[in-house]
Amino acid sequence: MRAYITVILLLVFANSSCKKETISDTSSQKLQGSWRLLYSSPSGAKDLVKHDTTSSEILKFDGNNMLTYSRGSLISRETFLMALKSDHQPYLVTDSDPWNPRIFSCKITGTDTLSLLSVHSNVHIGRVYLRVKP
Repeated sequence: MRAYITVILLLVFANSSCKKETISDTSSQKLQGSWRLLYSSPSGAKDLVKHDTTSSEILKFDGNNMLTYSRGSLISRETFLMALKSDHQPYLVTDSDPWNPRIFSCKITGTDTLSLLSVHSNVHIGRVYLRVKP
């Protein structure tokens, strides 16, 4: 009887201490809303280029849609999902080309700065966005 109780307690503790590592909905929820382009690194450039505070490029996350606007006009619509790689950094994956999806390392600093760095590009094109306050 004592052996059974010990085994049951071990199973309970094992199940409570071992948690699956998954991307929670909060990673995607933190992205929701509009982001104004602040800095970008053009192809081939090593330094970030600062855009003025009235930059006309807006990146909007609406559900699983990633919408890009330029001067108020929609220029691209992609669906996205969040993924974790072995380094535990969240990655944003878009479906613009199903045979070659775009993948970005995704970092949100505080609540208002979003950094996206392309992981497939040899040049590692990066962009930094600032949250647009409603």
